[in-house]
Amino acid sequence: LSHLDEERAKIAQERGRLMLQAAKERAVEDGVAEPSTRQRNGTLVETLDELEEEIRLLVIGKRGETAHQAREHLGSNLERVVRGLHRPILMVPETFKRPERVMIAFDGSKTTRKGVEMLAKSPLFQGIPVHVVIVGAETGDNRSQLDWALKTLRDAGHEAEGAIRAGEVEPTLHAYQEEQNIDLLVMGAYGHSRIR
Repeated sequence: LSHLDEERAKIAQERGRLMLQAAKERAVEDGVAEPSTRQRNGTLVETLDELEEEIRLLVIGKRGETAHQAREHLGSNLERVVRGLHRPILMVPETFKRPERVMIAFDGSKTTRKGVEMLAKSPLFQGIPVHVVIVGAETGDNRSQLDWALKTLRDAGHEAEGAIRAGEVEPTLHAYQEEQNIDLLVMGAYGHSRIR
């Protein structure tokens, strides 16, 4: 049994090495000057926890190897990573499409303000129109919060639009995303507000 486990470990290690090599080659083709790779033992969550201080943005697939079993659900690794990592995470579908419009779900909380500031400063979003959407009533406070977000983005050189929409959070955001052909949604994952 231990011999079989040893063989499985060798196969997994070689498979990982080949995946990293292919990813590195693709990064070079896409213009990354000197991509670095690391192969580690352990679970994904444990490894990311050890590397958290070095991570500016984690890019991770929406679903893993068992994606064919549950097309509408997020992968189990993704959920564990989102709960455990305290860094921005970009969840991507199987097929990449360069975002042309970004939407941030905003409620004026400290967390979503930090998200607006981070998006405003990020070179990843330069040249991409940003939509800020508040789901709630058209109140003076919501208008003030939206104006702050739009000013922050515009001051950083972004083309920014905003909307306040009444309704339930998820269907309202989804409807706006469809109406405006939004490619990328930025939002908190686990907070105390209605937007998570």
